[in-house]
Amino acid sequence: MLRELVVFLGKLYRLVVSLMVVALLAAVAWWFWHLYEDERLQNQFLKEGNVVEVQVAGVDATQRSYRDMLGNSRYITFPYRQKSYTIRVVFDTAWVSSGDHIRLLYHPQRDEFRQQQVDRKPGRVESRLVNWSSVRGFSKENKLLLGFLVVVTSLFFFAGGVLVSLTGWTFLQTIARLVLMAVLGIAAVFFTYDTWEYVQYYQHVKTNGKPMDVTVLDTDRHRVGRSTQRSSFAMYDYDAEFNYKAEKWIIPITEAEFETLKPNDKLRVLYDSSLPDFMSATYSGNYAQAIVPAFCWVLFLVVGWNTVFKSSRKQQPG
Repeated sequence: MLRELVVFLGKLYRLVVSLMVVALLAAVAWWFWHLYEDERLQNQFLKEGNVVEVQVAGVDATQRSYRDMLGNSRYITFPYRQKSYTIRVVFDTAWVSSGDHIRLLYHPQRDEFRQQQVDRKPGRVESRLVNWSSVRGFSKENKLLLGFLVVVTSLFFFAGGVLVSLTGWTFLQTIARLVLMAVLGIAAVFFTYDTWEYVQYYQHVKTNGKPMDVTVLDTDRHRVGRSTQRSSFAMYDYDAEFNYKAEKWIIPITEAEFETLKPNDKLRVLYDSSLPDFMSATYSGNYAQAIVPAFCWVLFLVVGWNTVFKSSRKQQPG
């Protein structure tokens, strides 16, 4: 009796945890979609809207939604063409008061206003060859859409697992294996494309970069492998920091340069003004970029073999 109770409580605990994970993933997916829709609407205003200046008639600090608890937001009321409008605005540092003038985006077809978003220039510029990913070249809208798709895919697998445990519907496992094979195939194609883009980008800087000497401020390394008790093997990426035209740059360097360079030393770099981007003149690229697509292709072939060929063999008579 006690053993059955322990087994039941264990199953109940796993079910509750699984449901909590599903609920969390659903909330994250909803949040990503909300951010994506907001960014898509903002881009529509930027393309089709006009910048107009209005005079604030009133400011309301009342929190009207969950978003108001996450930032310094206010609701401003203002007249425009004999009509009164109220919109939500977010401020980083400055505030507005009644009587102040503020520039907003106005969409004539929608007859709506939105706040202008000012992209702040980062305090330092990191070469795209450092922590390379072609996703960094995507627009914010596409990044949010990609994040939504990743979370929804994870939600599908977790929710499917919960349904199988509750209902015993084994056909869901077959569907899940087919979806997994499709996801792995897409991932393999994407990371193959990502690696190809990396090689093209590196070759562009290598071929078109102009040599120059810069003064090193600091160097650093970042571990991309793991050390174990049996082996001290670890892989590192190395980078250097320097100033160029009032900007602080982080660029990839070689291990030998990391071992010898000290602050205020000179470093020969290649500068491609068309990108623009830097890298060490002796940097030979990161061959580890090919590991991820190769791993994805292996997983795709293994899952495909187990899903398609083994399943068909089981269905054959005899």
